Amino acid sequence: MLRINRYKSTLTVSLLFCLLSTMSCGFDDGYEDNCDEVVRVAFKMSFADSNTRAVNEGWSDYDPTDPGVAYENAINPDQLQIKICNANGKIIADVDNVIAIKSETDGNYTITGTWEDAADKLTEANKIMVFANCGTSTVTQGNIASLAFNRDDTKQYIPMWGVTTLTKTLEIGKSNDLGTIYLLRSLAKVKVKMKEGMKASGYSLGEITFNNYNTQGYTLPATYNTASDTKQIFFNNSLRPFSSWATAIDMTNTGNSDEESIMLYIPEYDNINAATDKKATITLNLKCEGKDDGTYTLQFCNYTDGAPDPATLYNIQRNHYYEYTVYKDDGVKISLTVKQWNKRTHSDIIM
Repeated sequence: MLRINRYKSTLTVSLLFCLLSTMSCGFDDGYEDNCDEVVRVAFKMSFADSNTRAVNEGWSDYDPTDPGVAYENAINPDQLQIKICNANGKIIADVDNVIAIKSETDGNYTITGTWEDAADKLTEANKIMVFANCGTSTVTQGNIASLAFNRDDTKQYIPMWGVTTLTKTLEIGKSNDLGTIYLLRSLAKVKVKMKEGMKASGYSLGEITFNNYNTQGYTLPATYNTASDTKQIFFNNSLRPFSSWATAIDMTNTGNSDEESIMLYIPEYDNINAATDKKATITLNLKCEGKDDGTYTLQFCNYTDGAPDPATLYNIQRNHYYEYTVYKDDGVKISLTVKQWNKRTHSDIIM
């Protein structure tokens, strides 16, 4: 079952491994186990409704009308690849003949596929990697490290990847449940919003520009081949930016001038080590009663009492949510919260 949580896609995978003959074996509970050479695989993907998010603790007050809901959770079944890997993360086999069948009643998917000639490599099987929305090219051991994407090609689907380690040796002829595979999005999410009450006071967001970013990104994080589980991909060891610098991109993605928030999905960026003139910032034009109320620079760093501390820069990292809140007291002030993409409470910044 693919559970789309509020801010993180999770893929619950139940794999049925049995040595099957191509003619006689099926997916029924009473499948035969007198087959050879082929391991057949099945699992289900369950999607949240396109206009809502699945239930997730701590998000009972979440507003499902937030822009981007369907986009950030979307999976293209035609671009789903499953790989069998050894303990070192090396691809040793493909799950071929992957078929996605969508349910007419609940919109969920049943996925089936086969691992051909599995007998000789069955004992090597240690990890399962899932690649979603990664294009139509086949992922191989030769290209896995260099898998990349152009930001402009991610407007419908965000590339995602996940890994899990088998907890026991696969048993031929029996169902082997892998539990949950968590999928990391390869983009970061950046949001600029006004504090509640600002709109009622006549304020609105004008033009917003994101300065200094990468136009491309790597699909996999830095430790993809050593992590035994996606949840081991931590904030402080996963950054893997694709050097593809560009000067600026417009964040004003609507013609309405009174929007209370604007979002942008962006590849990873090494902001800490960037040259002074290439630090990532956001230029915000604020309006009051339709008139210019000033232009402000938002930095990717800690804010204290509305003021930035440039000594505490943040990198822009995949699967994280950077939320700026603009408010006016004696002057315009900013706050920045860096969150996991699936939780409301964030005691630790991890993926």
